[in-house]
Amino acid sequence: MARFSFVLPAMVGVAVSVSTVALAAGGGTWAGGYGGLQLGYGNSSDDKVNTTGQAAGNVANVAGGARPASVSLDADGFVGGAMIGYNWQSGNLVYGLEADLNYTDIDDSKSVGTLSLPTATPAGVPLNNTVKQSLDYLGTVRARIGYAFQNTMVYGTGGLAYGGIDNSVNFFAATAPTGPLQFQGSDDEMEYGYALGGGIEQLVNPKWVVSANYLYYDLGSKTTNVAAIPGVGAGGYNSKFDTAGHIFRAGAAYKF
Repeated sequence: MARFSFVLPAMVGVAVSVSTVALAAGGGTWAGGYGGLQLGYGNSSDDKVNTTGQAAGNVANVAGGARPASVSLDADGFVGGAMIGYNWQSGNLVYGLEADLNYTDIDDSKSVGTLSLPTATPAGVPLNNTVKQSLDYLGTVRARIGYAFQNTMVYGTGGLAYGGIDNSVNFFAATAPTGPLQFQGSDDEMEYGYALGGGIEQLVNPKWVVSANYLYYDLGSKTTNVAAIPGVGAGGYNSKFDTAGHIFRAGAAYKF
């Protein structure tokens, strides 16, 4: 998280600076189409990777701690992309639709050292287990509803979220701490879920809007089959990855 610690102060700075911008006393209109760019920071909601065994020996290894039953991933990274939308306005009420697509490098990996059990190999031999998840892109299609105070609008939003998720698991054999790969599994797919959040926007002039916003996204869970490497392992494991997190962004948009 420290590598992106500049983002939140920058967003606060945007919010403070836009509060000093003023248009004509009557305020501007929010109705019409717009498009723009956003950038910010994202982090996961302490996503869990829960593993279960497929065969009796695998079940015993998880129960005894030879393979980790649960690993927490604390992914974070840069978020940046584009948005497009359309607003309608009735008095102070503003409502509309917005779609965005963001590149992200929200990822984390963990290497978990454990000790083997006598059911499979001599007890006390070190094992190495690694799990990794990355969110490569995130898009949303959302409804928005807000209240305009002349040139400032606050709003809530919610709708569909989708993202490209890359999950991987490697369990190594007990011959050495990093020695031969015994079980392996990976998935690289688009998953769907929902996004909820809100934000504040400021009309800089009749054509330009600056904003700061927050989204919570949840793309559900995906179970990865961690299969045995032929001749090295037997049976297999199921590793269930959760994918949810928080996005903090600042942006600017041009009104068509």
